[in-house]
Amino acid sequence: MEKNEQDQGLFYGIGKGVFLGLLLVALPGYLVLKYYHHIEGPLSGLADLPVYEQWQDNFKSGADEVGVLFAAKLREFYQADTTISLFDKAEKEALPTTRSRYWKRADMERHLARTLPARKQGNVQAYLDYIEQYKGVALAEMRRTKIPASVTLAQGLFEGNAGRGYLASEANNHFGVKCQLQPGYRRDGRMTDDDFDHHSLAIGCVQRTDDYVWDRFEVYPSARESYRRHSLLLQGPRYNWMIRQYEIGGEYPISRKLFGHDRVPYYAAWCVGLKQSGYATAKNYAEMITMIIETYQLWRIDYEMIMA
Repeated sequence: MEKNEQDQGLFYGIGKGVFLGLLLVALPGYLVLKYYHHIEGPLSGLADLPVYEQWQDNFKSGADEVGVLFAAKLREFYQADTTISLFDKAEKEALPTTRSRYWKRADMERHLARTLPARKQGNVQAYLDYIEQYKGVALAEMRRTKIPASVTLAQGLFEGNAGRGYLASEANNHFGVKCQLQPGYRRDGRMTDDDFDHHSLAIGCVQRTDDYVWDRFEVYPSARESYRRHSLLLQGPRYNWMIRQYEIGGEYPISRKLFGHDRVPYYAAWCVGLKQSGYATAKNYAEMITMIIETYQLWRIDYEMIMA
């Protein structure tokens, strides 16, 4: 009888140890795996970018930043013709003239010098240079397509490393747009250029490893065609639902939380929508694009067009 009680006590101790082990090790591990995308999303990748790593909550709606006139101007903007046309020479299109009332580089430089950590300051000037160089092109596309210039610029900054990446600098491809495989392509992984087709705005394809080693990306004669191609892509059936659903200047509910928020400014809703619609495979794509816009307050550039 005494031996039986000892055995029971031994098994009880082992069972208790196993239970505590599960509680202390397995359960936290399960929780990390289950909510990994919430942990990894906001952090992974942001450390390599000259951006904030936490939500700043510095967005001001159109009414807050501009005033009561904004609502009327916004209606006028969305009622204007949205027809997109392909120019033989995109560079002949006149760029919008804005007064830079809401986004000024000097103000942004001072703001970032005060608020961005020293380790993040290295690439700030490259980002600001890119914004200044291409904001007119982004606004021209916004004027015709209603795609926020803030989103376009942020994608260009990220996809092309502020114009310094290979595709942006050598192929004028600022948005990572790929050439498409043609029907009947080789299925042995040894594709050639002949197996790919490119948009009429492009002049060819170039091989760069992305999802696959054989991936080809479109090559454009200038950055203007790349921005035009981006507009055409986002006006397509996969992405165009966001144009009216997330109007510029407002805040909207989203299907999953972004930095702990389930209601976000329009540009953040766009970023979530782009990711959900398949624009990129990176898990934290929406977070990275959003934080570029947040850090450089690119939403102010959108207001320049609305109030032009």
